[in-house]
Amino acid sequence: YDVIHFESAESDRIEFSFGKTFDGFEEERFRPVIEKAIAKFVETYGTVGARLVIDKNIPLGAGIGGSSSAVAGVVKTLEKLKNTQIDTRFLLSLGSDLPVVYKGGRNLVSGVGEKVENLKYEEKHFVILVGGAVDSREAYTLFDKIGAEKYGKRENHLEKSARMLNKNVILEREILEKLGAEDVVMSGSGSAVVGVFDTEKEAKDVYEKVDKFCKYLAKSTKN
Repeated sequence: YDVIHFESAESDRIEFSFGKTFDGFEEERFRPVIEKAIAKFVETYGTVGARLVIDKNIPLGAGIGGSSSAVAGVVKTLEKLKNTQIDTRFLLSLGSDLPVVYKGGRNLVSGVGEKVENLKYEEKHFVILVGGAVDSREAYTLFDKIGAEKYGKRENHLEKSARMLNKNVILEREILEKLGAEDVVMSGSGSAVVGVFDTEKEAKDVYEKVDKFCKYLAKSTKN
């Protein structure tokens, strides 16, 4: 997960830097994303004195909210320091998945991201494999041309496109299915593929057996 370290400052400036980051992190690529979020916050709610340090651990371009998680963390921090309350319209101006990432927990999302319905908490454990990236725009463009195909129990309409854009998506699914995941699903537009497990022990056992790709352990979170 990403971590935001923050403190208030006497000035009216919002400054940020990056602390710990994942291997291969490209600051020049990601910095404009945070700058845009801060500028939008100031434009909407006014400025506040703050110093932020962002530990960026969730990879980018993997379909697991790598950008949105950090943006949500930053705007939540500024909301707290400013003692204000941000709304759904503001979150949507930063991205269609910001409302659900900002809220956290287990939810059903509809509309263009503005409708977030809380679902009953269900504890699950996950092994996430990431082998490179998939460009979301390319995935959607290809989907318009070739359509979807179902793989496994849960359907992700973009998986067929992601498989063509990044062959690692195929290998990640094969590995998790072979190792006995209860369910396997591609996240977002890829390239992350997620194995679902009932217990932490099952997830850890599989995690230890995987010797390819970047790998992560995760657990479902409560609101």
